[in-house]
Amino acid sequence: MSRTKRIRPTGAAVVIGAMIGMVGLAGCGAGQISQTSNQVAAVSGANIVVGHIAVRNALIEYPVGVAPAAAVYRPGETAPIQMAIVNESDEADRLVRATSRVAGSVQLSGDTSLPGNHLLVSGTEVRALPNSNEVQITLAGLTDEIRPGLSYPVLLTFERAGDVVVDLPVGNPAEARLDEAPVGGGGH
Repeated sequence: MSRTKRIRPTGAAVVIGAMIGMVGLAGCGAGQISQTSNQVAAVSGANIVVGHIAVRNALIEYPVGVAPAAAVYRPGETAPIQMAIVNESDEADRLVRATSRVAGSVQLSGDTSLPGNHLLVSGTEVRALPNSNEVQITLAGLTDEIRPGLSYPVLLTFERAGDVVVDLPVGNPAEARLDEAPVGGGGH
């Protein structure tokens, strides 16, 4: 009778195997459903690129002097849009039209042309910049309430670059909420 020696795993081998398994499983946590997979830059508005056109910091302006409420704009009202549109090409383009499902119309007023390497700016707080044209873009005849914390789609159509949908968030208020005491104030 010959006896063969049986090899039993030692405690060290078990620990090493468990560590390899844990390292393998830890890698699974960094996939597309991780906390960092959909982080975006910490700016107020939407940013998107279509061809040679870049839309930057696009948002629905928060109204001045509005008391806190669920909706900052109601059906039938108008809401101004703030954005910068950059033509990153040497060739001219033009914003032809804009539409949105949350408004009866989107009004464009001003010079919507975009010469090569120029900027088109919209908004009530806009300052003229070199190589820029000013335009006012307004959601008119709102069909839905506009609420902070949500985004609302606007389709921009350019002569050369084509269509791009921009999901506009509502901007942040420029002043303290009317129901809050000023910071640092001790007035009772």
